[in-house]
Order: sequence, then C-alpha cells, then structure tokens
Amino acid sequence: MKALWGTLGFLFAVAALSCTGPAGPVGVDGTRGPDGPEGPPGSNGDAGEQGPPGTEGVPGKNAYLTGKGLKLDVIDTQIVGTTATVTFRITDDAGTPLDREGKYTEGAVNVRTVLARLDVAADGQPGQYTAYTTKVQTSPITGQSADQGAADEGGKFTEVDFSQGIYSYELGTAINVADPNQTHTLAMWATRDFEGARYTAEAVKHFRPAGGDATVKRDIVRTESCNACHNPLKAHEGARRDVEGCITCHSEQTADPDTGNTVDFTVMIHKIHRGKNLPSVKAGTPYEIIGYNQSVHDYSTVGYPQELQHCDTCHTGDQGDVWMNKPTMKSCGSCHDLVSFVDPAPPGMTLHVGGAQADDSKCTVCHPPAGGLEGIATQHLTPLTDPMSPVLEFVIKKVEKTAPGETPELVFNVTQNGAVVNIVATPLARLVVTVAGPTTDYATYWQHTIQGSGASGTIVPEGGDFRYIFPAPMPASAAGSYAVGLEGYIQPGGASGPRYAAENPIAYVPVTDAVAVPRRAIADDAQCNNCHFKLVAHGGSRRNVDYCSFCHNPNQVGDDRIERFESKTVTAESLDMRHFIHRIHTGEELAQKPYILGGNPSPTKANPGGNPIDFGEVRFPGDRSACWTCHKGDSYLLPLPLDLLPAKTQTLACLEDPAADGDSYCDMRVVESEAFIFPTAAACTGCHDAPAVFAHAETATTQSGAEACSVCHGPGAEADVQRVHQPVP
Repeated sequence: MKALWGTLGFLFAVAALSCTGPAGPVGVDGTRGPDGPEGPPGSNGDAGEQGPPGTEGVPGKNAYLTGKGLKLDVIDTQIVGTTATVTFRITDDAGTPLDREGKYTEGAVNVRTVLARLDVAADGQPGQYTAYTTKVQTSPITGQSADQGAADEGGKFTEVDFSQGIYSYELGTAINVADPNQTHTLAMWATRDFEGARYTAEAVKHFRPAGGDATVKRDIVRTESCNACHNPLKAHEGARRDVEGCITCHSEQTADPDTGNTVDFTVMIHKIHRGKNLPSVKAGTPYEIIGYNQSVHDYSTVGYPQELQHCDTCHTGDQGDVWMNKPTMKSCGSCHDLVSFVDPAPPGMTLHVGGAQADDSKCTVCHPPAGGLEGIATQHLTPLTDPMSPVLEFVIKKVEKTAPGETPELVFNVTQNGAVVNIVATPLARLVVTVAGPTTDYATYWQHTIQGSGASGTIVPEGGDFRYIFPAPMPASAAGSYAVGLEGYIQPGGASGPRYAAENPIAYVPVTDAVAVPRRAIADDAQCNNCHFKLVAHGGSRRNVDYCSFCHNPNQVGDDRIERFESKTVTAESLDMRHFIHRIHTGEELAQKPYILGGNPSPTKANPGGNPIDFGEVRFPGDRSACWTCHKGDSYLLPLPLDLLPAKTQTLACLEDPAADGDSYCDMRVVESEAFIFPTAAACTGCHDAPAVFAHAETATTQSGAEACSVCHGPGAEADVQRVHQPVP
C-alpha cells in the first residue's frame, strides 16, 4: 500500500510539472556581478611606417658674459595705420648684445619711448613738438588736470634677433597721423643696473611716416652746450640726458597742474637759469615745479654762473639765433616775467613799453636782431661780450733785483686793441702789481699801486715799455721763488662807467733760488670758463685763477669782511683756495650750513653786518666727483707735495665796551684763537665737510702735521681718489 502511494505521488508530481500554463511577466535585470580577473596581455602588433620629419625648433639661447654700460640704437621706425613700431638694438659698452629681460645677460634693460610730431611755423621754420604719447596728471593740491607729454604705456616688445640684441616695440598709443610728410621724432631711453651701478642710454630718430628723411628738424640748443656746465646733463632720476629727447615732451602742450607753470622748454629753461634774479622771484614769488611723486623743485635760489645776457652760451644749434631773429612774447617774457603784454596789466606786473600785443607779428618792428629802436643783440651786450669793447693787455717782460733786501724793478708794456699805450701820458684808471711767495705754497702777498688812487713807486718809459721801481725792497726773510702779477683797467666813462680790465699776467722770479721755480699747476682758466665764460672777480680786474691764489693762500682768512658787531664773537673762515673754492662749489650739498663769507663792501659803523654772502645756497650744475672738471692734469691726486701749508681759521672776539659809544660797530677786535686744517684735509673737507670726516682726517694726522691720507687714498689703494671719485654713469 505504501509503495502504491509512493508511486502515485511521483506520477502526480511529474504530471504537475509537465502541465503548461501562460508565461508570467519578465523580471527585472539583476545587479551586475563583479568583473572577472584581467586576462593576459596580447602580443605587440607590427611597427608602423616612419612619420615625416617635424618642423625645425626655435634655436636655443646661450647666456652671455657682458660688461658694464649700455648702448641704444634705433634701427627703424614706421607707422602703419594707427600702429607705430620701432626696431632697436641694445648692447653693453663693448658691443655685446643684451637680453632685454635680463635672463641671459646681467641686468634687465628698461626701455621707454615717446613719439611726437614737429609743428612747422608759417615761415617754414620748425616750431614745437606735440607728443602723441601722453598722460593725464591730476593735482592733489588744486584738483586741476593737465594732459602731459609722457612715455608710451601698454605697448608690446618682440624679440627680433637675440644674438644681435635686436628687438621691436609696438607702441600702445594709437597714432593718428594728420600729415605723413611732417617730421616725426621718436625719443627712446633705457636704463640698466649692472654691478651696483645704473647705466643709461638714449637715442632719437627723426623720420617721415610717408617715407624718406626728415628735412625739418628743431635745432636750437644742443646737449654739448648744456654739458659745458652740467657735464652731464641729467633729469628724471638721471635717465634723461639728451636735449633732443627733452623737447619732445617739454613743449606748449605740457603744464604742471600743481603750480600752473608751463614746463615748455622755451619758458622753463629760461626761468630756471635766471633763478634768483627772476623779477617775479625778487618780488617774492618762488619759481617752483612740482614733479614726480609730488616732489617740489624750487629754482628760486639758482645763480647762473655767467652773464645771463650771453645767449650764445646755450643757443648753439643751427637755429640757435632765434633768440635775436625771432622774438616772441613767450620766450622774452620767460626772463622778463613781470612784463605784461595785455592791458590792463595784472597786479604786480608792468605793461610792455610798446603796449599790449595780440600776437608776435610786430615784435621785430621795435626789436630787430641788432640796432633799431631796441635791437635784441644790441640790448644784450655787456662789456664782457661786446665785440667793440676795448681789449686791454699787459705783458711782463722781466722782473729784476728780486733778491732779499733788493728793490725790485718790473719791466712791462701795455696795449689797447693791439696798439701800444703810453700810460705815462695817459694813465690807466688803476694798475697794481702783486707779489706772492714762496711758490712752493704762497704764504704771503703784498701789493703796490702803480697808477690810480694811492699810487707809489716810480714809473719811467723805456722804449715802448715801462719800468716800474718798487717803493720797498724784498723782505729780508724772503726765500725760494716768488710770483709777480699785474691787474688793472681803464674806465673811459668815468667812475660810474664800465671797467675794461686786462687779463692778469704772471712772472715767476728767483729770490734765493738759482732759477725761478713756478708754482705747481692746479687749475686752468679755460676749464673755469667752460662754465663761467669769463671768470672775473673783485670788480672784474682779477680773472686768472693762478693770480687768485696770490691772495687766497693758506694764511688768508676773511677777517676784514666778516660782521663786526659789539659783544659778538665770530669765526673768520679760511680763504685758502684749496679749501674755500671746494666749499663754494659744494654749496647746498654741504653738511654744515650756512657757509657765510663776507662780501663787498666791508662792515662799517653804519652797517656793522657788512655784506654777508651765504655760499651754502650755491647749486653746482655738474658732477662734483669729477675733480678733473676744474683741476689741471692729475693735481687732485694724492699724495700732495710735502711742503704745503695748513689752512688757517680764526676766532675773533670784540673787546669794546658796548657803552663806549653810540653805535654797535666793534672798534676793537682781537684774535681769540686760531685753528689749522692741514693741506690734504683742507682740500678734501672743502667738499666732505661732515664732522665725522673732520674727525677721520684728524686721526690720520700726527701732531707734527704729517698726514697719512695717501695710505688709503693714494694711487692703487683701497680708497684711491681716482677710483672713488669716478662719476655715477
């Protein structure tokens, strides 16, 4: 029975499984199972065919070993549409090309550019520049803005030939050329820092956008004329040194919004050079320009080192004679700045004698180049510049009887305009002989008046010459060699007329020497006159720097012209040439100011203060470290000769009782003390006058006066004068 049911159960189960019903819905996919293990790598395929060669790469760059300096050369300039491009080369002083960015050669080169067009006047003569490249400067003082000529901004540099140092620069300023035949000028300047020094270079390119050479150029003042004094001319942190570049920005379009003053070269340069003598400055208004970063430049203390009327000093270009041939209210009014050309004249100004002027067209009616009513060249003449001024000349033929105790006799002649003058029949207004010695270093001097007030001695004709017999013998103590010089002048117009003085001839004579030994050559008139034009002093009759040293010797102090007030002790400064000339030329750069010397006239009872002159206001226009600017040869090098004398200063005390009389003039003054500055220190502390420098000099000097300066400052030493005085590049 059990077996039967088992069989039946099985059959029922099979029957149930074999029954076919309708299909159910498809179920959803299940989740993806994990990846199987990575199979083994397949075998490599066959190598493909070789591809074509690639394009040639850019050549590599080598670093260059370069030297000092910087040279800049503009190769080409062109304007296409409104885009201006300049191609230029930069190298060191030896011509080695430079990497502008300073990656492959030492010292990156910073290059700046100005582009301007030159306007032309109605008469075809060059006018002024108008710069395309400008900036707007807004004054924080006045709130006013001014459009100024300036360096281009936003341009693009491209490397043209690295191996030659050639690059191009595409200006960022859009250049809209109105006249493609008009002269355009690109001014470029660059700076490079190398081994602690900054080097500068400039280049100017004149061109016409239409092509061809520029035929009209502005050439009134040349840089070499400026460098007669400035040597070198430097502006804008020393990077701008070429007048051709200066005038592309400094034109009528550029003004200082802080002061309202134009920085037009024609006006600004005249005003700067007239400086303290500008009528407006004398009336109390300073002449100032406010520049970069609001730096104030006050030119009210500038003293021009020669006569301002000598316009030819600066005006040396091909159009330099515009000062007399093309007068304008702008140029003339820059020096004569309180003359008004409008009526009524503004307060403080005086109406032009010729009345108000609408423009410059009638200037030459009264102001022709010369002659006429008020000829310009004629009105600018002075006794020193007038070619018709009489030329007086002295020649010393010989000096006899110059031994100690002998009475010297001087033989000389006098000519005027080359013709011999009989000064016995027609005496000079003044003629003086000066004797100084010894020539190793002048310690003393004396004078005798040959003609003029206070004359003494005897003068007798001797052929075409004259023999002057001194009124006193040579001192018994005189030794070595001495120098004899003459000074004098004529005054055809009487005491109030101009003086026409001769140059100062000098003769060296033996006193106890067998043969006369001249004084060593230190300075040169020609070098002084590079800046001073004609060096004159003391009324114009002293005009030879070697003659100046006769009186300005180590023992000379300024005691007779320093103030003489009662109850006051004063210092009489040394007037030794080697000390006070350095002080005067250092001027405003002195560490110890004021530097006051007494001028002429000397103190009097009516004016005990005299005429003090503060030379601490002098502004030397050149580089004072260039000793050779004034010195002759290597006379500035150490060591100095051993037989030089120390320079002397004195402290003067007044002994007069103020109650003794009714004035404040000191009638009784004595030397309270004396101090000495030994020779090398006297020269060096003339410029380097800080107390620490004096202390340094004193520690290098023995009690006997021996100076050890040349140990450190002599040729080849660590601080060799020649090396440390090399000017800034």
